[in-house]
Amino acid sequence: IEALSSLIKKYGSIENSLEYLQEKKRQLEQYNNISIDKEKEETKEKDLRQKLQDISLRVSKTRHNFIKEFEKNIIFYTTKLHLNKFNFIISPKELSNNGIDYIKPMIADVELKNLSSGEFNRLRLAFLAAKNDVGNLENGILILDEIDANLSGVESESVAEVLVELSKKYQIFSISHQPQLTSKATQHFLVSKKNNKSTIKEIKLKERVNEIARIISGKDISQDAINFAKKLLL
Repeated sequence: IEALSSLIKKYGSIENSLEYLQEKKRQLEQYNNISIDKEKEETKEKDLRQKLQDISLRVSKTRHNFIKEFEKNIIFYTTKLHLNKFNFIISPKELSNNGIDYIKPMIADVELKNLSSGEFNRLRLAFLAAKNDVGNLENGILILDEIDANLSGVESESVAEVLVELSKKYQIFSISHQPQLTSKATQHFLVSKKNNKSTIKEIKLKERVNEIARIISGKDISQDAINFAKKLLL
């Protein structure tokens, strides 16, 4: 009677006590079967890992077959962009989200982290152009912020030429302070700021000549700068 009273006090009723007992028996049965469940899960995990390894090997094989052709495309654009001796180095690694290959792009045996900002920007553009060639992409939008910064005139010209090609399949918005890229645009918008208020307007041929000449020679626009601006635009 004392034990029953204790159970009723603890669980509310004899019925609740019996339900609790059954629940504990079910839990105990699960614990007793845990080794069997573990073996099943381990077998399942082993099978999945093998399937993943097989898929990774197929991806790696495809990657090795494809990468040389992709490398040729990138070399075409890196050469055009005055970046020489581009190549991929592929080495094996532990399986991860990217597969079992470690791919390292190199410019003249220099790793990406050691490239200058100008070199890195041009390499990114080369990748984008090469991807466009093999992927047949259309109707994309590119927003580029001073991709031609810190480049020489020849390098800036090469960037502008590649962007003109890309503009056949992309809508490109580019911020630039270089005359070469500015002159290649089909539309030219001038952004100005006065009294902490920014304004933007589209400028046409005559205004474009003056603006590009200003980019070339600064505030005091020279006739040579105007002539060069006209040459770039016409």
